[in-house]
Amino acid sequence: MNETLEKFGAYLTDGIEKHPVAVRRTLAAVWSALSFQTTHFPSKNHLPSREYLQGYTAKLLADMLRNSSHAAVVNIFMPCEIFHALDIPTMAPEALAVYIVNTAAERGFIDYTEAAGTPDTLCSFHKLLLGAAQTGVSTKPLLVANTTLACDANQLTFRELSEHWQVPHFILDVPYRVDEEAVHYLAGQLKKMASGIEDAAHKKLSMDRLKECVARSQKTIENYSKYMDHRAKYHLPEAMTPELLACISNHIYMGNEAALKYSRLLLRDLKNAPAQTDRKKLLWMHVLPNWQESMKEIFQGDAHVEVLGCDLAYDALIPMDPEKPFESMARRIVYDSYNGPGSRRIEATLDRARSMEADGIVIFCQWGCKQTQGIAFRAKKIFEENGFPTLVIDGDGGDRANGGGGQIVTRASAFIELLEQGGASC
Repeated sequence: MNETLEKFGAYLTDGIEKHPVAVRRTLAAVWSALSFQTTHFPSKNHLPSREYLQGYTAKLLADMLRNSSHAAVVNIFMPCEIFHALDIPTMAPEALAVYIVNTAAERGFIDYTEAAGTPDTLCSFHKLLLGAAQTGVSTKPLLVANTTLACDANQLTFRELSEHWQVPHFILDVPYRVDEEAVHYLAGQLKKMASGIEDAAHKKLSMDRLKECVARSQKTIENYSKYMDHRAKYHLPEAMTPELLACISNHIYMGNEAALKYSRLLLRDLKNAPAQTDRKKLLWMHVLPNWQESMKEIFQGDAHVEVLGCDLAYDALIPMDPEKPFESMARRIVYDSYNGPGSRRIEATLDRARSMEADGIVIFCQWGCKQTQGIAFRAKKIFEENGFPTLVIDGDGGDRANGGGGQIVTRASAFIELLEQGGASC
């Protein structure tokens, strides 16, 4: 970590309990400045798609810090077309956490919420969201909403947030089975949730606007699917931050103009990219620690490897029908590769690895994520039996204290050496 960032993080951390309003204003100002820079003076060292969505997200978070009373706090798997149709901004813990950890202030929020009783084993993304709320840095939103899909932490985090802020709490109970009966059941829940959101927002949901949002989602899915179909043929110089942005865009932004524009910019970036050469092509499972410079140097700056995609970004590229908005949103959740047995998620990445002719796979076990930790070594065994060397690493996308440090770097470097030598695993 550079000295300036370290000092800035220490300054914010020192003020979290004593001066939460000042910390809130500082973060909002920093993220507003980032948005202004990426919008008006985009860096030539970064992809236009990254600069666009990074600026959009930074502005969204800054606006929500200043006034969140009209916004919704949601988990990443929540279908958000209903919110977009009602002009309700959405924010997920993963988005907030990624931006906080890059200010080096995450420990202040995490220490506060752990001292208040939050288990230290909880996902750091959720601890950051809880800490921001409990300290008063994040203010009361219109509502909170979560699904039961994949992440156990949702059941604790969103219930606690609802009680802390005294706001409505909506839960989508996602069936474990993957079939059309489950789609019908979930579509009914979505209709009920839409009615509840109307009451909370004092707005009437326009079915025409909802259909427009679902149509945008469908076009975004088409664009991103096309991007993934051709991604392996071209070299793009970045991976960590763009893939994290794609994870957010392909979930909570789905249905709004930002996600559609981002998918179009990705296709343009690909069109302007040079052809792939002899780099080793990797697929990534779960979140990426974009704050960790050493990891970025290995998986982004290294001339020998390139990360082609993350399973959190291509998990739910399910076709949608604008004329059946509730059924389409439900189907995208039910058939998400993160739903059902872990074998579905393994098979989804195995299919991608085959179609993209990947040279290897990285499984990142995020701190507190039982779902990924539980399938990691089974996935490694299956991938390697099918010819894809696999690296399993433990780390944290939202907390430097659990980052793994030199041990991760050593193992990642050894994995790349094995790939170059035609080895099997690490």
